[in-house]
Amino acid sequence: MIPTTLDRTINITFLEADMEEVWLAVATPSGSNRYLTDKVETSGILDQPQVGDRYTLYYGDIVNYATVIACERPRLFVLSDTYQSMAPDGTIQTFRVQTSYSLEQVDEFVRLTIEVAGFAEDTMGQWLRECLEMGWRRSLMNLKSVLELGLDLRTELFSYPRMGIANCTVNREQASAAGVTPGQGNYLLEVFPNSPAAEAGLQPGDVIVKVGDHPITDYTSFVRAISRYYGRMEPVRIEYVRAGNALETEVNLSIEERFTGLVDPDHLSFDELQKIRRKLAAQRSASGSLWTSGESGEGVETTR
Repeated sequence: MIPTTLDRTINITFLEADMEEVWLAVATPSGSNRYLTDKVETSGILDQPQVGDRYTLYYGDIVNYATVIACERPRLFVLSDTYQSMAPDGTIQTFRVQTSYSLEQVDEFVRLTIEVAGFAEDTMGQWLRECLEMGWRRSLMNLKSVLELGLDLRTELFSYPRMGIANCTVNREQASAAGVTPGQGNYLLEVFPNSPAAEAGLQPGDVIVKVGDHPITDYTSFVRAISRYYGRMEPVRIEYVRAGNALETEVNLSIEERFTGLVDPDHLSFDELQKIRRKLAAQRSASGSLWTSGESGEGVETTR
Protein backbone atom coordinates (compact mmCIF):
# COMPACT_ATOMS: atom_id res chain seq x y z
CA MET A 1 0.00 0.00 0.00
CA ILE A 2 1.40 3.42 -0.95
CA PRO A 3 1.81 5.45 2.27
CA THR A 4 -0.84 8.13 2.62
CA THR A 5 -3.38 9.44 5.14
CA LEU A 6 -5.88 7.02 6.69
CA ASP A 7 -8.83 8.47 4.79
CA ARG A 8 -7.58 7.35 1.35
CA THR A 9 -5.65 4.82 -0.74
CA ILE A 10 -3.51 5.38 -3.82
CA ASN A 11 -2.62 2.84 -6.51
CA ILE A 12 -0.33 3.63 -9.46
CA THR A 13 0.47 1.65 -12.59
CA PHE A 14 2.36 2.34 -15.82
CA LEU A 15 0.63 1.15 -18.97
CA GLU A 16 2.26 0.67 -22.36
CA ALA A 17 -0.80 1.91 -24.22
CA ASP A 18 -2.22 5.00 -25.90
CA MET A 19 -3.57 7.56 -23.42
CA GLU A 20 -6.91 7.68 -25.22
CA GLU A 21 -7.23 3.91 -24.88
CA VAL A 22 -6.51 4.09 -21.15
CA TRP A 23 -9.02 6.93 -20.77
CA LEU A 24 -11.74 4.92 -22.51
CA ALA A 25 -11.00 1.95 -20.25
CA VAL A 26 -11.41 3.82 -16.97
CA ALA A 27 -14.07 6.40 -17.92
CA THR A 28 -16.58 4.60 -20.15
CA PRO A 29 -19.00 1.71 -19.54
CA SER A 30 -17.63 -0.35 -22.43
CA GLY A 31 -14.06 0.19 -21.27
CA SER A 32 -14.85 -0.70 -17.68
CA ASN A 33 -16.54 -3.91 -18.76
CA ARG A 34 -13.34 -4.98 -20.54
CA TYR A 35 -11.34 -5.32 -17.33
CA LEU A 36 -13.36 -4.53 -14.19
CA THR A 37 -17.15 -4.59 -14.13
CA ASP A 38 -19.70 -7.22 -15.13
CA LYS A 39 -22.08 -4.56 -16.43
CA VAL A 40 -22.44 -0.76 -16.39
CA GLU A 41 -25.58 1.28 -16.99
CA THR A 42 -25.49 5.04 -17.58
CA SER A 43 -28.06 7.83 -17.50
CA GLY A 44 -26.12 9.64 -20.22
CA ILE A 45 -24.90 8.80 -23.71
CA LEU A 46 -23.08 5.46 -23.82
CA ASP A 47 -19.29 5.89 -23.80
CA GLN A 48 -19.55 9.69 -23.85
CA PRO A 49 -19.26 10.53 -20.15
CA GLN A 50 -20.18 13.98 -18.89
CA VAL A 51 -20.37 15.61 -15.48
CA GLY A 52 -23.68 14.68 -13.88
CA ASP A 53 -24.03 11.29 -15.57
CA ARG A 54 -25.13 8.55 -13.20
CA TYR A 55 -23.48 5.15 -13.54
CA THR A 56 -24.69 1.87 -12.07
CA LEU A 57 -21.72 -0.48 -11.96
CA TYR A 58 -22.13 -4.19 -11.18
CA TYR A 59 -19.29 -6.28 -9.71
CA GLY A 60 -20.84 -9.62 -8.80
CA ASP A 61 -22.57 -9.15 -5.44
CA ILE A 62 -21.53 -5.48 -5.24
CA VAL A 63 -23.34 -2.59 -6.94
CA ASN A 64 -21.94 0.93 -7.16
CA TYR A 65 -24.34 3.82 -7.76
CA ALA A 66 -21.92 6.51 -8.94
CA THR A 67 -22.14 10.07 -10.24
CA VAL A 68 -19.56 11.65 -12.55
CA ILE A 69 -18.28 14.78 -10.78
CA ALA A 70 -15.25 15.58 -12.98
CA CYS A 71 -14.52 14.66 -16.58
CA GLU A 72 -11.50 16.20 -18.32
CA ARG A 73 -10.69 13.94 -21.23
CA PRO A 74 -8.16 12.34 -21.38
CA ARG A 75 -6.48 13.30 -18.07
CA LEU A 76 -9.01 13.19 -15.24
CA PHE A 77 -12.17 11.29 -14.34
CA VAL A 78 -13.80 11.39 -10.90
CA LEU A 79 -16.75 9.44 -9.50
CA SER A 80 -18.75 9.96 -6.32
CA ASP A 81 -19.41 6.34 -5.33
CA THR A 82 -22.15 4.72 -3.27
CA TYR A 83 -21.35 1.03 -2.94
CA GLN A 84 -23.86 -1.57 -1.81
CA SER A 85 -22.14 -4.79 -0.77
CA MET A 86 -24.17 -7.94 -0.09
CA ALA A 87 -23.23 -10.32 2.72
CA PRO A 88 -23.82 -14.09 2.47
CA ASP A 89 -27.12 -13.71 4.38
CA GLY A 90 -28.46 -11.04 2.00
CA THR A 91 -27.95 -8.04 4.27
CA ILE A 92 -26.56 -4.90 2.63
CA GLN A 93 -23.68 -2.69 3.73
CA THR A 94 -23.65 0.77 2.13
CA PHE A 95 -20.54 2.94 2.02
CA ARG A 96 -19.52 6.11 0.19
CA VAL A 97 -16.16 7.18 -1.22
CA GLN A 98 -14.78 9.25 -4.09
CA THR A 99 -12.62 7.68 -6.80
CA SER A 100 -10.27 9.77 -8.95
CA TYR A 101 -8.52 8.49 -12.09
CA SER A 102 -5.56 10.66 -13.15
CA LEU A 103 -3.63 10.01 -16.39
CA GLU A 104 -0.20 11.38 -17.33
CA GLN A 105 2.02 10.64 -20.31
CA VAL A 106 5.50 9.51 -19.18
CA ASP A 107 7.70 8.72 -22.18
CA GLU A 108 6.02 5.78 -23.97
CA PHE A 109 3.92 4.91 -20.93
CA VAL A 110 0.72 6.24 -19.39
CA ARG A 111 0.96 6.71 -15.64
CA LEU A 112 -2.48 5.92 -14.18
CA THR A 113 -3.15 6.95 -10.57
CA ILE A 114 -6.30 5.80 -8.81
CA GLU A 115 -7.05 7.55 -5.53
CA VAL A 116 -9.99 6.48 -3.39
CA ALA A 117 -10.84 8.95 -0.62
CA GLY A 118 -13.41 9.31 2.13
CA PHE A 119 -12.73 6.33 4.42
CA ALA A 120 -13.75 6.74 8.05
CA GLU A 121 -10.82 6.58 10.46
CA ASP A 122 -12.27 3.71 12.48
CA THR A 123 -12.30 -0.09 12.29
CA MET A 124 -14.90 -0.28 9.52
CA GLY A 125 -13.09 2.41 7.58
CA GLN A 126 -9.87 0.43 7.95
CA TRP A 127 -11.59 -2.77 6.73
CA LEU A 128 -13.03 -1.00 3.70
CA ARG A 129 -9.77 0.79 2.91
CA GLU A 130 -7.76 -2.43 2.98
CA CYS A 131 -10.32 -4.32 0.88
CA LEU A 132 -10.55 -1.65 -1.81
CA GLU A 133 -6.79 -1.09 -1.93
CA MET A 134 -6.16 -4.76 -2.63
CA GLY A 135 -9.12 -4.90 -5.02
CA TRP A 136 -7.75 -2.04 -7.08
CA ARG A 137 -4.29 -3.58 -7.06
CA ARG A 138 -5.68 -6.70 -8.72
CA SER A 139 -7.90 -4.74 -11.09
CA LEU A 140 -4.98 -2.64 -12.32
CA MET A 141 -3.01 -5.82 -12.96
CA ASN A 142 -5.91 -6.99 -15.09
CA LEU A 143 -6.14 -3.64 -16.92
CA LYS A 144 -2.45 -3.95 -17.78
CA SER A 145 -3.02 -7.49 -19.04
CA VAL A 146 -6.03 -6.45 -21.13
CA LEU A 147 -4.38 -3.41 -22.72
CA GLU A 148 -0.90 -4.85 -23.25
CA LEU A 149 -1.60 -8.55 -23.85
CA GLY A 150 -5.27 -8.73 -24.81
CA LEU A 151 -5.94 -11.12 -21.91
CA ASP A 152 -8.80 -10.65 -19.43
CA LEU A 153 -7.61 -12.40 -16.26
CA ARG A 154 -10.20 -11.16 -13.77
CA THR A 155 -11.54 -14.67 -13.10
CA GLU A 156 -8.06 -15.89 -12.24
CA LEU A 157 -7.34 -12.80 -10.15
CA PHE A 158 -10.56 -12.81 -8.13
CA SER A 159 -11.76 -16.41 -7.90
CA TYR A 160 -9.29 -17.52 -5.27
CA PRO A 161 -11.01 -19.54 -2.48
CA ARG A 162 -12.39 -17.86 0.63
CA MET A 163 -12.96 -18.64 4.30
CA GLY A 164 -16.21 -16.71 4.83
CA ILE A 165 -14.90 -13.91 7.03
CA ALA A 166 -14.61 -10.13 7.27
CA ASN A 167 -11.13 -9.27 8.47
CA CYS A 168 -8.55 -6.50 8.74
CA THR A 169 -5.02 -5.90 9.99
CA VAL A 170 -5.15 -6.12 13.78
CA ASN A 171 -5.11 -2.59 15.20
CA ARG A 172 -4.06 -1.35 18.62
CA GLU A 173 -7.46 -1.72 20.29
CA GLN A 174 -8.04 -5.20 18.88
CA ALA A 175 -4.49 -6.32 19.71
CA SER A 176 -4.94 -5.52 23.39
CA ALA A 177 -8.06 -7.67 23.66
CA ALA A 178 -6.62 -10.52 21.59
CA GLY A 179 -3.21 -10.60 23.25
CA VAL A 180 -1.11 -9.92 20.16
CA THR A 181 1.12 -7.12 18.85
CA PRO A 182 -0.62 -4.40 16.76
CA GLY A 183 -0.03 -4.88 13.04
CA GLN A 184 0.97 -8.52 13.51
CA GLY A 185 -1.97 -10.60 12.34
CA ASN A 186 -5.41 -10.50 10.78
CA TYR A 187 -8.32 -9.74 13.10
CA LEU A 188 -11.62 -11.51 12.41
CA LEU A 189 -14.35 -8.89 12.53
CA GLU A 190 -16.99 -11.37 11.43
CA VAL A 191 -17.21 -15.12 10.83
CA PHE A 192 -20.22 -16.06 8.73
CA PRO A 193 -22.15 -19.05 10.08
CA ASN A 194 -21.99 -22.17 7.90
CA SER A 195 -18.80 -20.82 6.35
CA PRO A 196 -15.51 -22.73 6.16
CA ALA A 197 -14.11 -20.56 8.98
CA ALA A 198 -17.09 -21.23 11.24
CA GLU A 199 -16.95 -24.97 10.57
CA ALA A 200 -13.26 -24.88 11.54
CA GLY A 201 -14.13 -23.27 14.89
CA LEU A 202 -12.90 -19.75 14.19
CA GLN A 203 -14.73 -16.90 15.95
CA PRO A 204 -14.95 -13.10 15.74
CA GLY A 205 -12.05 -11.67 17.74
CA ASP A 206 -9.59 -14.37 16.72
CA VAL A 207 -6.36 -13.18 15.10
CA ILE A 208 -4.93 -15.26 12.24
CA VAL A 209 -1.12 -15.27 12.36
CA LYS A 210 -0.28 -18.00 9.84
CA VAL A 211 -1.90 -19.58 6.77
CA GLY A 212 -0.16 -22.80 5.79
CA ASP A 213 3.55 -21.94 5.86
CA HIS A 214 2.96 -18.23 5.35
CA PRO A 215 3.16 -15.79 8.31
CA ILE A 216 0.32 -13.25 8.35
CA THR A 217 1.21 -9.72 9.41
CA ASP A 218 -1.55 -7.70 7.78
CA TYR A 219 -4.54 -7.85 5.43
CA THR A 220 -2.37 -7.84 2.31
CA SER A 221 -0.28 -10.80 3.43
CA PHE A 222 -3.48 -12.69 4.32
CA VAL A 223 -4.97 -12.21 0.83
CA ARG A 224 -1.67 -13.16 -0.79
CA ALA A 225 -1.49 -16.35 1.28
CA ILE A 226 -5.10 -17.37 0.53
CA SER A 227 -4.61 -16.59 -3.17
CA ARG A 228 -1.89 -19.24 -3.35
CA TYR A 229 -4.64 -21.84 -2.95
CA TYR A 230 -6.29 -20.91 -6.26
CA GLY A 231 -7.30 -24.16 -7.97
CA ARG A 232 -6.33 -26.26 -4.94
CA MET A 233 -9.08 -28.01 -2.98
CA GLU A 234 -7.26 -29.12 0.14
CA PRO A 235 -7.45 -28.32 3.87
CA VAL A 236 -5.42 -25.27 4.91
CA ARG A 237 -3.69 -25.14 8.31
CA ILE A 238 -4.53 -21.94 10.16
CA GLU A 239 -2.65 -20.72 13.21
CA TYR A 240 -4.45 -18.10 15.28
CA VAL A 241 -4.55 -16.39 18.66
CA ARG A 242 -7.62 -16.21 20.89
CA ALA A 243 -7.42 -14.22 24.12
CA GLY A 244 -3.65 -14.65 24.20
CA ASN A 245 -3.71 -18.39 23.52
CA ALA A 246 -2.00 -19.82 20.42
CA LEU A 247 -4.32 -22.28 18.63
CA GLU A 248 -4.45 -24.18 15.35
CA THR A 249 -7.18 -25.53 13.04
CA GLU A 250 -7.79 -26.64 9.46
CA VAL A 251 -10.08 -24.82 7.06
CA ASN A 252 -11.62 -26.24 3.89
CA LEU A 253 -11.66 -23.15 1.68
CA SER A 254 -14.70 -22.49 -0.52
CA ILE A 255 -15.27 -21.16 -4.03
CA GLU A 256 -19.04 -20.80 -3.49
CA GLU A 257 -20.36 -17.53 -4.91
CA ARG A 258 -21.67 -16.65 -1.42
CA PHE A 259 -18.06 -16.17 -0.36
CA THR A 260 -16.27 -15.20 -3.58
CA GLY A 261 -18.94 -12.71 -4.68
CA LEU A 262 -18.57 -13.79 -8.32
CA VAL A 263 -22.07 -13.56 -9.81
CA ASP A 264 -23.11 -12.89 -13.41
CA PRO A 265 -25.73 -10.08 -13.29
CA ASP A 266 -27.05 -11.10 -16.73
CA HIS A 267 -28.11 -14.44 -15.27
CA LEU A 268 -29.03 -13.34 -11.74
CA SER A 269 -29.99 -9.80 -10.76
CA PHE A 270 -28.85 -8.16 -7.53
CA ASP A 271 -32.40 -8.28 -6.14
CA GLU A 272 -32.85 -11.95 -7.10
CA LEU A 273 -29.53 -12.82 -5.49
CA GLN A 274 -30.54 -11.05 -2.30
CA LYS A 275 -33.82 -12.99 -2.14
CA ILE A 276 -31.98 -16.29 -2.57
CA ARG A 277 -29.47 -15.47 0.15
CA ARG A 278 -32.17 -14.28 2.55
CA LYS A 279 -34.16 -17.45 1.97
CA LEU A 280 -31.08 -19.59 2.56
CA ALA A 281 -30.30 -17.67 5.74
CA ALA A 282 -33.86 -18.12 7.00
CA GLN A 283 -33.73 -21.86 6.33
CA ARG A 284 -30.48 -22.18 8.24
CA SER A 285 -31.78 -20.02 11.04
CA ALA A 286 -34.86 -22.24 11.35
CA SER A 287 -32.61 -25.30 11.58
CA GLY A 288 -30.76 -23.78 14.53
CA SER A 289 -27.80 -22.21 12.76
CA LEU A 290 -28.30 -18.47 13.17
CA TRP A 291 -26.81 -15.81 10.93
CA THR A 292 -25.26 -13.17 13.14
CA SER A 293 -23.19 -10.04 12.68
CA GLY A 294 -20.00 -9.33 14.58
CA GLU A 295 -18.21 -6.06 15.25
CA SER A 296 -18.01 -5.27 11.54
CA GLY A 297 -21.77 -4.91 11.01
CA GLU A 298 -22.70 -6.29 7.62
CA GLY A 299 -19.37 -6.24 5.78
CA VAL A 300 -18.21 -9.00 3.44
CA GLU A 301 -14.82 -10.47 2.65
CA THR A 302 -14.81 -9.81 -1.13
CA THR A 303 -11.94 -7.27 -2.45
CA ARG A 304 -13.25 -6.29 -5.65
